[in-house]
Amino acid sequence: MIHQYKHPGISANFILSDEMDMEEAFQYANRHLKFIWNRDSKDLEIEVDGIKLILKANQLLCCTYNQDISIPKQNNKITLLFFNREFYCIHTYDREVSCNGLLFFGSDYTPILQLDEEEIESLGTLIEVLRKEFKISDNNQEEMLRILLKRFIIRATRMARKQLLKENSKTEEVDIVRQFNSLVEEHFKGKKTVGDYAELMHKSPKTIANIFTKVSKLSPLQVIHERIVVEAKRLLIYTESPIKSIGYELGYEDYAQFSKFFKKMTGMYPQEFRAKNPSLGQMA
Repeated sequence: MIHQYKHPGISANFILSDEMDMEEAFQYANRHLKFIWNRDSKDLEIEVDGIKLILKANQLLCCTYNQDISIPKQNNKITLLFFNREFYCIHTYDREVSCNGLLFFGSDYTPILQLDEEEIESLGTLIEVLRKEFKISDNNQEEMLRILLKRFIIRATRMARKQLLKENSKTEEVDIVRQFNSLVEEHFKGKKTVGDYAELMHKSPKTIANIFTKVSKLSPLQVIHERIVVEAKRLLIYTESPIKSIGYELGYEDYAQFSKFFKKMTGMYPQEFRAKNPSLGQMA
């Protein structure tokens, strides 16, 4: 069943759905952040930006509105939670939930979290309370739904800190990594070096690199390169833009430079990557 809260005046939208109305939920969720929870005992196959992912039993996938998601019919029990920035903006309220640059727009562009028995029970209870609140139409409904969503995000963020970051990471160091990740999301097409982002953060490149060594599983330069490659793949898969134009859009004026970078990161030249997918555009 699908539940939806809409505030037409500010275009706010919040969606809770299960596998029965999954297609309808995705139709409503254009510019939404997404939680996809495989609540089944068997694996769930998902495609994100044309790449197949396996969501194992009781794993939670976090996706942004920049990602193209496809879930084939598999008879899995699924919970979907979608919301747009008009309903709850993670940038504006980052101090409340601290998920920006970690769950969404982080160094891992498709973070997958494994729920233990405690989290299965806690998040399951939150979902059931949400279902009830969606049915109550009064002046407090929007705020109640937002509070419950916030609780869900906070619990997911706590899991992400344990599972995606190194142990014993200090809060202030994690926040610097999150800030770096968020800036990469905003500027990756134009800024390509760690020094570019260190300047924005008023820190030295060495300081940034040292903090990433303590906290993150990737280096700051890997974060930049991985984000560029994700976007390059998306454009190669979902557009018919010439490869030279894609390179230019991603900040590479020289086609050879972009092609060499893509080959180094993926093991294939852009035209090879495009040719491996029958749905791709053929203009090179």
